[in-house]
Amino acid sequence: MAFEELADPFMEPAEPGTAAPVRGTESGKTASATTATTTTAVVDSHDDDPEPIAPAKEGFAGFLNQFFGGAFKLAPSAKELEARTVAAAQGRFEDLIRQSTWTRAVGVLVANKKGTAGKTPLSILLGGVLAAIRGGSVAILETSDDKGQLAYRAEGDPQLGMGELVANITNVRTQSQLRGYTVTQTSFASVIGSTPKWRPPLTRENVLDVASIVDEHFTIRVMDTGNQYSSGPFGAAVEVADVLIIPTMLAQDAVSEAVELLEFLEHQGAEAGRLARTAIVVMMSDGRPEFKPAKLKKQFVDKGIAEDHIYSVPYDSHVAERGALTLEKLAPVTRQALTAIAAGVVAQTNQNVFEKDQNR
Repeated sequence: MAFEELADPFMEPAEPGTAAPVRGTESGKTASATTATTTTAVVDSHDDDPEPIAPAKEGFAGFLNQFFGGAFKLAPSAKELEARTVAAAQGRFEDLIRQSTWTRAVGVLVANKKGTAGKTPLSILLGGVLAAIRGGSVAILETSDDKGQLAYRAEGDPQLGMGELVANITNVRTQSQLRGYTVTQTSFASVIGSTPKWRPPLTRENVLDVASIVDEHFTIRVMDTGNQYSSGPFGAAVEVADVLIIPTMLAQDAVSEAVELLEFLEHQGAEAGRLARTAIVVMMSDGRPEFKPAKLKKQFVDKGIAEDHIYSVPYDSHVAERGALTLEKLAPVTRQALTAIAAGVVAQTNQNVFEKDQNR
């Protein structure tokens, strides 16, 4: 993989893909995940005794170091140093994701009223990254009123799904029974979508009942929502959410709908308002003509979204194919970006859960 010099996160990219700020694992520190070429972390300038830089291991300098058995200690190239920084940042992100714990299940809400804003692929990919790093215990749910595309974009063909689960919910008590309505991904996430058959529209009670039984057997619940904010299922998903993720394509209509969601939640009570204030925005690219990222970002900042809560994911041909999504088929830079986003989601979840539970 080639690593290049870091660019300004929201400069106009020459090619699809931009950089995104990433919240660090320690209070007061941030990291930058460059989704086009690299990921890096801010170095602590107060470190009075920094670790010495290890000799080169890659390239010609690395070859000489190894060939002469350590007699030479040639310094690594800028490219190798950048690669090391990427690996270190990714390691910190993964540690945060893996080691964060809660005394109850947590809910991640993925929402934007605009269709094709990236809700379903982001739900699958983000849930997949969380599951892959944590070793499973992540359920990805379809909570849209009508049947959505979650099962289609996920791996496998469900024999039973959300419609059947809702119909039989009173008989589902154990994890093995619940798993009969899921499709396990290669990431170890469990997807509850819809079968190809028609299903009745979900109700508010359906979503609350499914969330309740899922929370008994999974640690993280990712909810792929529909396009109607005033609907019962969407209201129920908001009620059982701990953190909000707003995906958007680099298009004005998608951003306008995302901003409307923030305004809507601000008028739905204290907990919904917390979701809006701490929302995480993910700008995505599908290869179509795009609006200037800096101008789109400013609209979120003007609504109170912190700059370190605005991320980006580069164009990825596997996602653009609009078929079943598999983590291993993503480009490395896409996987790096998703890991950084997942770390940011977990960090904000930690904060929101603590504040929410303290107020109960």
